[in-house]
This record gives sequence, C-alpha cells and structure tokens, in this order.
Amino acid sequence: MFKNIGAFTKIKSSLRFFDIFSDKDLLIRANGVVKHFRVSRFLQFNMVAGVIGLFVWVAYSSVSFLFYNDILVSAKKELIEARIAYRGLLSEVTDYQTKFSRLASDLGKNHGLMLGLVERNASLQQNVKTVKNKLVSSQSRQEEITRARSALKSKLSDIQVKLNSMNNHNFALKGNLNTISSDLESAVIERNKAWKENNNYKIMVSKLEKKMQKLSYERLEVFDDLNQKTQDDIKGITNILDLAGIDTKKIINISGINPLQKIGLGGPYIASESPIGSKQDLKVKIALLNTNLNYYSKLLNLMNHIPISPPLDYFSISSHFGKRRDPINKRWAMHNGLDMVGTRNTKIYSTGPGKVTFAGRKGRYGKLVEVDHGFGFKTRYGHLNKIFVKRGQKIKYRKKVGLMGTTGRSTGNHLHYEILLDGKNHNPWRIIKAGRYVYKKQ
Repeated sequence: MFKNIGAFTKIKSSLRFFDIFSDKDLLIRANGVVKHFRVSRFLQFNMVAGVIGLFVWVAYSSVSFLFYNDILVSAKKELIEARIAYRGLLSEVTDYQTKFSRLASDLGKNHGLMLGLVERNASLQQNVKTVKNKLVSSQSRQEEITRARSALKSKLSDIQVKLNSMNNHNFALKGNLNTISSDLESAVIERNKAWKENNNYKIMVSKLEKKMQKLSYERLEVFDDLNQKTQDDIKGITNILDLAGIDTKKIINISGINPLQKIGLGGPYIASESPIGSKQDLKVKIALLNTNLNYYSKLLNLMNHIPISPPLDYFSISSHFGKRRDPINKRWAMHNGLDMVGTRNTKIYSTGPGKVTFAGRKGRYGKLVEVDHGFGFKTRYGHLNKIFVKRGQKIKYRKKVGLMGTTGRSTGNHLHYEILLDGKNHNPWRIIKAGRYVYKKQ
C-alpha cells in the first residue's frame, strides 16, 4: 500500500512538472495589428533543454580548460626542471672536460690514472648520452604539450565565439521580451478598456431590449385592436345582412367568400422561456389580422354590390312584399316585390353597380329593366314609362335607368321593385331599412 502511495506521489509530481510547460499564447501588437503566437509545450521543453545543455557544455569546457591548464603548468615545471638538470649536466661536463684535460696532461705521468680517467670518461659519455636522451624525450613531450595547448586554444576560441553568440542571442531575447512585455501591458490596458466598453454596451443593449419589448407589447396591442375592430366591422356587416333578412351562410356560399377559419397552428407543447410578445405571437396576430381583413374586404365588396338603397328619392308604399289581395281581380296572391308610388316620369335609379341583363317590355311587368349585381343579387324595375339603359351595359350605383310609368298590368303610376337572391325573391323593404340603418350609422 505504501508503494502504491509512493508511485501515486511520483506520478502527481510528474504531472505538476508537465503543467509548468503548458501551452502559452503570446499576443504581439505592431503598428496597430495584434498577432497571435502559440508557444507549445514541446517548444518550451526544447528551449529549456537547450539552455540546460548549453550550461552543461560551458561547465564541461571550463573544467576541461582548468584541467588542461594544470597539465600545462606541470609540463612547464618539468621542462624547467629538465633545463636546470641539463645546465647542471653541462656544467658537470665542462668540469669533467677540465678535469680530463688535466688528466690528459698528467697522462704521461701516471698511466693508471689515465686508464681510470678513460673509464671515467666513458662513464661520463654514457651519462651525457642519457642526458641527451632525456633532453630528446623532454623535447618530444614539450612538443606534445605544445600541440595539446594549441588544440585547447582553438577549442577555447570556439567556445569564446559560441559564448559571444549566446550573449548576443540573450541580448536579443531580452529586447524581444521587453517588447513583448510592453505589448502585453498595452494589450491588458486595451482589454480592460474593451471590458469597460462591453459593460457599457451590455447596459445599452438591456435598455434597448426593454424598449423593444415595450414596443412589441404596444405593437401586439395595436394588432389586437385592429383585429377586434375588424371583427366588429365583420359582425356589423353580418348584422346588417341579418337585418335585411339575407341568409349570411347562403350568400357566402353563393359569392364564394371563404368564411373565417382558425389559423393553422399545432405541434407538441414545449415550455418556452421567451416572454409574451415574441415573434411567434406577432406572426399569429398578423396572420389572424390578414385573414380578418381579407374576409372583411370581401364582405365589404359584397355590401357594395347589395342593393340596399331605395330606387327613388321620394316615394310612398302602396303594396308591400308578401300575400295580398290582387288590385285587379281582388283575389289573394303572392306579391314578389314592393310597389312604390310617385308622380309620372319620376327618375328611377339603380340601387347598386352591375350589368343590365334585360331592358324592354316583358309581359305583365310592362317596360322592365333587370340588373345583375353579382354575388347572386338581381333587381327588377317594372311598369316604367321610359328606359335609359341597354342590355349588356355596365352601370354604376345610382345610375338613372328609366322613368316611372304605368305600363303592363298596372292601375296607376308606380314602380314595381324586386330583389332576387339566387333566383328567389326577397323582401325589398327589409333590405332598404337595413340600408337606412347603415347610412344612419355612418
């Protein structure tokens, strides 16, 4: 268990070591342009390893230099000692030579001494050879030392050049670091400024969002009011149609007007955090308003074609729509129109825009004008004295179609006025009263 704890501690320490070399980002600003450099963990590790290797190499070179310097010093000492020994030997040789000359001069005096001197001379020559060999070996060693010294000097010069380049590189790095630090300080200042501006923008955005939310609420209220007004107008038109005794559903089917339908919406319920007055609410209300306005426009167009105004400016009613006693044979009969009394040649006007489908004599109607107003509506103007329109002629509202008379099956000057919807007669008086209600309301 303790071994596992020790291994875990080593792994944790190694992870902390690698955390030192985490990826770093450098921002450098030059001439108003901010450049981004990423210093990876691998590059940082290589830079630190290179610095450590350079430090080891400098330490090794310094130690080697000191070591070879000690060798040179010891070699110089040995060379000096050899020279001192050589001079001592030379002095001894000179002494021996003087002695040999003395012995040579005394050779004739003493042969024994001569032989001794010869032997001594031989030994002295052997010593001289030994000294010469030593001198030769010392010279060769000195040459080796000289060569080693020159090699060390070349190595030291190379090391010095590398040290100089490293110093120059260090100075350049220091300059770059100073520039980077100044750029970082300016970047920090700009970042703080940007944060401050960002906070100000956030405050402005929140205020604008509140204003936009208020405007969206007001806009939705406007659309609600418009929808409500449009629906009220639609209801007013349908009420007028009901007042006129016209089946609204029937006339809608005849005219091809699509009734109001619910907006197509659906889908699974997902709770939303968006406030009331969102774009979805606005789209729904706009779609509903478009549907209401479209329906209202069609109903308004229908109302413009419905003959709701009277065909005479001044009149009195002698016979209403419905069952009555026939004025000629006094029998009960169905009266499909409205008899409107006036003076002869009173002007008769069209009660709505349309197209003349008949203009001429027609049996009991006498001189008759029939106008198709569209949407299934037709009007008939009978017993006219004179006709001013022709068949196929398109006429406008309040167009003079003829003059009052008593042609056809009639007992006196009057206008027989009929309103038909989809081929069936409707009570003109109810429609005229509904028209009076409309004009009064306007």
